Amino acid sequence: MSYIELGSKVVTAAKDASGLNPGNWTNAFDQSVLTAKVAYYEIYTMTVTGVPTLATVTVYVNTRIRSSALLAGNSEWDPAQPILMTQGDELYLCWDLAAAGTPPVATIWMRYDPAIQPAGG
Repeated sequence: MSYIELGSKVVTAAKDASGLNPGNWTNAFDQSVLTAKVAYYEIYTMTVTGVPTLATVTVYVNTRIRSSALLAGNSEWDPAQPILMTQGDELYLCWDLAAAGTPPVATIWMRYDPAIQPAGG
């Protein structure tokens, strides 16, 4: 594999607007943020800062639970298996923290493998 970096994206959590996590903090990497122009890519690592206490984050791709982790403070999360995304997918980090005080900030790093792109993609 010869990955090509797509860079990183940073999102500050806001009170959930996705409907997946009512009343709590959610980092929404929606289509306005995830603007990759390739058919398939992956999120291979994430960092979060500003998590005020030990908290569970549930990771959704669209409306499917993909993973979860227990994090606090400033943490790096390197999933055992990168999260495969397709163009148009959205990623949500849903915290079990009420949307009050200082919100968590999440950064994701993306890459793609040109060998698995469809013709013309």
